Amino acid sequence: MKEFDGKKLLILGGITTECDIVRAAQKMGVYVIVADSDPNAPARNIADEFVQISATDVDEIVKYCKSNKIDGITTGFVDILMSPCYEACKQLELPTYFTPKMLKMATDKIDFKKTCEKYGVPVPKTYLVGNALTNDVLSEINYPVFVKPLDASGSRGAGVCNNQTELENQFVEALSYSVSGNAIIEDYITGTEFLLDYVGVNGEFRLLSMFDRYMSSDRGSAINYSNVSLCPAKYIDQYYNEINSKVIEMFQKLNFKDGLIFLQGHTDGKKITFYEMGSRLGGSFYNLEEKILGLNPVEMIVRCALTGKMLPSIDNINNRSAVFKKTGIVANYLLKDGDGIISSISGIEKVKQMPEFVSFSQRRFEGESFKKDRTVDKPVLCFYMASEGIDKAKLTIKKMNELIEVKDIDGSSLLSMKYEPSNL
Repeated sequence: MKEFDGKKLLILGGITTECDIVRAAQKMGVYVIVADSDPNAPARNIADEFVQISATDVDEIVKYCKSNKIDGITTGFVDILMSPCYEACKQLELPTYFTPKMLKMATDKIDFKKTCEKYGVPVPKTYLVGNALTNDVLSEINYPVFVKPLDASGSRGAGVCNNQTELENQFVEALSYSVSGNAIIEDYITGTEFLLDYVGVNGEFRLLSMFDRYMSSDRGSAINYSNVSLCPAKYIDQYYNEINSKVIEMFQKLNFKDGLIFLQGHTDGKKITFYEMGSRLGGSFYNLEEKILGLNPVEMIVRCALTGKMLPSIDNINNRSAVFKKTGIVANYLLKDGDGIISSISGIEKVKQMPEFVSFSQRRFEGESFKKDRTVDKPVLCFYMASEGIDKAKLTIKKMNELIEVKDIDGSSLLSMKYEPSNL
């Protein structure tokens, strides 16, 4: 892409997932600088240049960009970096798709819910936003309910409560994760959890994908990592028929023009309900969207940071692109909750040889130790696969489960329960 040759892009944050942005930008001919306070940030190893400054320090970011003639700034995956990215771009008059309202909805769960209600986008009933359980609130609640911190991310401190005792314990847990010391209690919506991904160009929006998220029986929902996610979603036709136009209308009336926006929710085949929104990478499974749709959202955010537009035009994206012609599969393998040392990881190369294989990421390696802590999930491996339909997808997952194993020095498995594909 000669249009980007010699352009200088600053990426805020150097965590492992940011490496995908570095690679995509370099592939486009961009000179990539990574900013992070951690001198050992993983993205440092592959960036063209590294600067050790905090990715949240707007003043230092602006100073660096002015001194080094930076053409664009972007970030992905981490909510707390969106606002610094927006503020730095604003001061430097550089392109960014973030708007104040977009950031507000992505980080303030109450603002998200109130905005959705205003535009007829369904969200669950809220019982409380605050820091204290009162008898009036407790008497009103119909269980099950979902409790989460008002302003935390990554599903930390969130959980389902089936009775008052569970609620009281989870409420304390949620408060401990909240920056403001507040939590939300709302109806717990049952059904299949889904994650969907929109792209906007010049005020027009297309739904790129809609994945159903499945959890093993030992895990809850509304957490960071599903055991298995599949696209197209089971109720994709219902979504297009009943909800898609309402969501797009909301985006347009809020004057969102360009960018990535993901939404999470539940559906039981009758009612679709949303509980969260994000405006960053991390909601999308961009490697599968690239494989199946020929569209890469990572490249889009790089382009937007340098030109102000996600794509030259949205016309080439089908109005029903989320109805994948193949079945996209995301399979996560997670560590058990507890302490341990990873002695061996097996099966990776054999899975990579499967015809369905698209890509994979590895988060933990042999020799690493881990301890029981407040981390919701500890992913080891994530595989992205594309199969010819749901029946073959089940066989693909079954074979992967047979191949992948993580063991300690005694030969015992360190993996949490694998998802049983017969439940799909």
